Amino acid sequence: MKDLHNLLTQVSIINKKNNEILDATGGRFNMFRLLGVNHYENMHSAILAEFLNPKGSHGLKGRFLEAFVNQLTLPDSFKDFNCDNAKVKTEAPSENGRIDIFIYDNNGRALIIENKIYTGDQWEQLKRYDHFANQKCGKLNYRIFYLTPMGSAPSENSGGGVDYTQISYADDIIKWLERCVNLSARFPLVRET
Repeated sequence: MKDLHNLLTQVSIINKKNNEILDATGGRFNMFRLLGVNHYENMHSAILAEFLNPKGSHGLKGRFLEAFVNQLTLPDSFKDFNCDNAKVKTEAPSENGRIDIFIYDNNGRALIIENKIYTGDQWEQLKRYDHFANQKCGKLNYRIFYLTPMGSAPSENSGGGVDYTQISYADDIIKWLERCVNLSARFPLVRET
């Protein structure tokens, strides 16, 4: 019983210290939560797409997309993915659904991002996207990324048999955004956003 009491005391001390750090650094601040849109996939997709778009209003051309592409694990055929002339679409229509973020270059290669925030997969969702991209781009010319807050896997029904990569807001997007802050050092409105 004494060991349990000591453990709970230590956990309480660590929790208190963590809360002090969060309060001192603004670590609890989340504009999306304050606006009540932290769970809206379409809004997050639109924001990500705007930053990834070389023609986006940020004015940094393909630099953000290049930072994103360089962070991903991609096959050698993507080493010269044309970030400066890539097109970025949200809610891009496929044969049976809409792709959250569809990025394609002028060489016929594509990056597909399925953005999942607190929702489940649709029936055979990644399988349908895989079939669509295979027909549109060819098997070696596209990659599917399954983006969730913590890097969760899709359902077996959705992703079973599909070659996809799990990415997360907690790790991949945070690292990419940190790189974007550095890239936008002389663009204060973009940097702070």
